[in-house]
Amino acid sequence: MSRVFFYPDYTRYILFTDQALFHMYAHAQRGRWQKEAGGEMFSSEPHSRGLVVNTATGPNPSDYRRRCAWNPDVRQSDRNRQVEFAQSRHVVGLWHTHPEPSPSPSGRDQSTTWEYLDSFKGDRSRYLMVIIGNRGSIPEMAVWVASHQPMREWTQLGEALDSETEQAPDK
Repeated sequence: MSRVFFYPDYTRYILFTDQALFHMYAHAQRGRWQKEAGGEMFSSEPHSRGLVVNTATGPNPSDYRRRCAWNPDVRQSDRNRQVEFAQSRHVVGLWHTHPEPSPSPSGRDQSTTWEYLDSFKGDRSRYLMVIIGNRGSIPEMAVWVASHQPMREWTQLGEALDSETEQAPDK
C-alpha cells in the first residue's frame, strides 16, 4: 500500500508507490548483523507539488556499508541515474536504513542531503532524505525535505493518517 507524507502546512505532499517502498523495505536492518543500505529515489515529475516517488535504486555491491554507515559508489550511482533518466525519471532524493526503530537523521545525513541539493545548482528547489527504521511489519519511515524556497529549510514531513484509526496505514 502506498504511503503519503505531507508538508506541515499541507500544501504539498510526497507519495511513495508500492514499488519504491518494497524496494526500500527489503533492506531494513532487522538483525544485528545487517549493514546500512541506501540509494536514490526517482520521480517522473520532480517539480510537482504532489511528488510521486515511483522508483528506488541501490544499494550497489560496491557501496561502502557498515552497521551504522552507508556511502554510495558514486560511479554506479551515476550509471543508475542515467538508466532512470532514459526512462524519464529524475532523482529527487536519497534513502537509507538505520538500525533503530524510529529513525532520525544524523548531522552527516543532513549535510549530505544539502550537498546533493546544492549540486543541482538551482535546478531543484528541494531534495528528500528518507530513512527506513527496523520496527513494525511495515517498517517505520521518516521523511525530510531540504529546500531553498523561500529560504534554506530542513523540514520533517508527517505521514497521512487513516481517519478511522488515527494511525498510519497498515502499521
